[in-house]
Amino acid sequence: MAKNVYVVEDNEKNMKLFRAILKLIPDVEIFEETRGDLGLELIKSGNPDLVILDIQLPEISGNDICTELRKIDRFKEIPIIAVTSFAMKGDKERILSAGFNEYVSKPIKVNDFRELVKKYLL
Repeated sequence: MAKNVYVVEDNEKNMKLFRAILKLIPDVEIFEETRGDLGLELIKSGNPDLVILDIQLPEISGNDICTELRKIDRFKEIPIIAVTSFAMKGDKERILSAGFNEYVSKPIKVNDFRELVKKYLL
């Protein structure tokens, strides 16, 4: 059965990279959005096995999306990965405290990212 991965990322180059990486993993269906507010609605209306969120998004941040999702019972255990260019001291802790399972800084390492995604899907 296919695993549903929801990606909210506003940078098209990054989205292409995520698509390419996710397509290397068998039985993955990708749902994507570029705006935070629309991404939140897409995720809430869907059935994700994994959520990948950029932190800096138009309309609502990835942190706020994660916080909102964690308030809903069915999303309490869904793995959520933050992917961000925020890599200053304290950023990782602040981001993880919003309820994310993992923090990945950009630019991502393709093999490491693929293995991280597989860890949550397989």
